[in-house]
Amino acid sequence: MIDSKNFNRPLFRWYKKNKREFEWRKTKDPWKILLIETLSQQTQIERADKYYKKFIIKYPDPKSMAVSKSASILRDWSGLGYNNRAIRLQEAAKKIYKDGWSNYVEDLSLLPGVGDYTKSAIESFALGKKVIAVDTNILRVLRRFYGKKVNHSWIKENTSSLLLQKRSRDWNEAIMDLASLVCTKELPKCDICPLEDSCMKYFFNEKKKHIESFKNSSREKRGKILKELLESRELKFHEISKLIKLNQKEMMYLLNKMREDKLIEINENKRIVILTKR
Repeated sequence: MIDSKNFNRPLFRWYKKNKREFEWRKTKDPWKILLIETLSQQTQIERADKYYKKFIIKYPDPKSMAVSKSASILRDWSGLGYNNRAIRLQEAAKKIYKDGWSNYVEDLSLLPGVGDYTKSAIESFALGKKVIAVDTNILRVLRRFYGKKVNHSWIKENTSSLLLQKRSRDWNEAIMDLASLVCTKELPKCDICPLEDSCMKYFFNEKKKHIESFKNSSREKRGKILKELLESRELKFHEISKLIKLNQKEMMYLLNKMREDKLIEINENKRIVILTKR
């Protein structure tokens, strides 16, 4: 076990003055936490927050999303990218509406789209469990402070020591804010970091993960296809190819991926339609 006082004390002094304010940070409603965590996947939190404010009005509970048309949800999702996240979220809403939260609180991973991070985030923020919601930001801060020994197993072994008497929600949010505002991935602001005096400053020389540019990317093209389908009852292959300017090989690749993600289907007349828009 570790002594985390030199980590937690300065962190929480800083957090008290610099905490970011978001509406969903004031709730313990698991649906609202699931919603913001799904919206913020691979999306900057400020951008996700704008969508959250719209979604929570239209979809205040699992039932409201479960009974909505998928095409309508996808329209509301437009601009966020990774549209399969919207489909998984609705699938989760349907399960929760049908079975109730009580059937999933012991194993939230039974819900579509809920991975390890989202599971631990709901457990911490909504259910009050003493867990660390390990994402890339929390992992980065802990590695820089404690060194290369930090991994998921190390965090699990030292969870009780790291959290001390703190609510896990406060601890998780404090590090997320520090990671976003100070201990950033690129050019961290060590000169103003509250952990500066005790930090090992262990910076990994990891290979940068290649991130596909959105412009002219598969994500952009899939989004264009989806937009055209949302505006039409159905489209033929050549109509999509003409509208999006795709060659047949690329179009078939994208359409197959969209079908795998349960966004579209190809009907008996060889026409492409939104999966639930019949």
